[in-house]
Amino acid sequence: MGHETWVRVENLEKGLCGKSRHVFFRGVATVVTKLFNIVEPDVAVFGKKDYQQWRIIQTMVRDLDFGIKVIGSEIVREHDGLAMCSGNVKLSPENRQKALSISPALSRTKVEAEKGQVNCRELINCAIQTINEAGGRVDYAEIVEQESLEPVETIKTPVVFCVAAWFGKVRLVDNTEIDV
Repeated sequence: MGHETWVRVENLEKGLCGKSRHVFFRGVATVVTKLFNIVEPDVAVFGKKDYQQWRIIQTMVRDLDFGIKVIGSEIVREHDGLAMCSGNVKLSPENRQKALSISPALSRTKVEAEKGQVNCRELINCAIQTINEAGGRVDYAEIVEQESLEPVETIKTPVVFCVAAWFGKVRLVDNTEIDV
């Protein structure tokens, strides 16, 4: 008999990666809950590269009253700027070169926002164009509020610009926090 019990963080799992990976975060939350029950840690560190996952775990820990401090660690990048990920080794040399477009697209967006460009549609379109021109296929590009992960139209509070893009058969995620 299969499992019938799952842990869900319903609102946070709907957007971003949840749009194309419908039950992925249900599995993540369930497995992490089981791990936390077995190990009983005081602290858990999750990488911010998977920003949505980090926020889901934070919320789950809060809602289920775990006595665990969940820390988000900054994105670690390879020497060429690509966010470290197990999927990077699956990239062909040509697609790896194309994938290098993500980080500069996000950085440029952050700089533009810091200079006063707060229209999210314009910022998003610029990043999508950069990635598409490099040969990537954008799965999503969204600017969302940092805690609720709700999309915003204008940057007024701290946000995160999250991107997922395909390079060949490899889907990569990356993001940048913008605090203007």
